[in-house]
Order: sequence, then C-alpha cells, then structure tokens
Amino acid sequence: MTSTPSGSKGKGCAPTDWCLRTLLNVPTPEQLSNLELPMDAVPEQRDTIPAEYAVNTQFLVSGMSNGPPWTGYYVQLPRARLAVTNIYGVWFELRRRGSGFEAHRLAREGLSLIDAPLKGIDYAHL
Repeated sequence: MTSTPSGSKGKGCAPTDWCLRTLLNVPTPEQLSNLELPMDAVPEQRDTIPAEYAVNTQFLVSGMSNGPPWTGYYVQLPRARLAVTNIYGVWFELRRRGSGFEAHRLAREGLSLIDAPLKGIDYAHL
C-alpha cells in the first residue's frame, strides 16, 4: 500500500460519500478488485474532498498567475507541484495523456496522503 489508509477498518466510503461524487454507477467490490493502471481520470473541478483526507494536498485553480496547468489537487514537492486525484477513496498520481488525463500510479508513500478505500480495492493488483 502506498498511501495511508484511514481508520475506517476497511469499510471505505458509503455510496453517498465524496468517494463516488462523479460516478453514475457504483462499482461492485469485484469490479474494484480488478482495477488496473493506468486508468482514465478527471481532475477534480471543485474542492470536495473532506479535509481529513486532503492532508498534504492543495486544491488549486488554473488560470491564475503562476497557477497550475489545470484545476485540481496538488502536492507541493521541493521544486514542483505533483498533480493527484482521489478515485474510489484512493489517491493516485495524475498526468495529462493526449486530450485527457490518467491516473498512472498510486500516490507515493512518501507523500503521506490518506486513503479511505472502498471495499474491494486491491492495492497489490494496482
């Protein structure tokens, strides 16, 4: 596991929680266990992740002077910003790919981000 899990003891987010805010269909635990990287992703357009799970991140809006290339969550590194996104309660590193975005790896453990994974997430498979 690369991110710190929450104290939820494996319960993860409820279907009405922030973990599923942009999904039309709630995935089953079996579907979640089969997730593979890289996967399509969309940067958050609003600061909707609760503060206790957004530790060490900044929600930044593009278009401002010296701002980020796109609106979303970032982690400040010594000489750069790293784009991250939270999907199914898990933090992933985010990058632009073609005309879209993709989550290409689990957020590095050293970033100390806090996960609240939905039941079925298989960190070893990711």
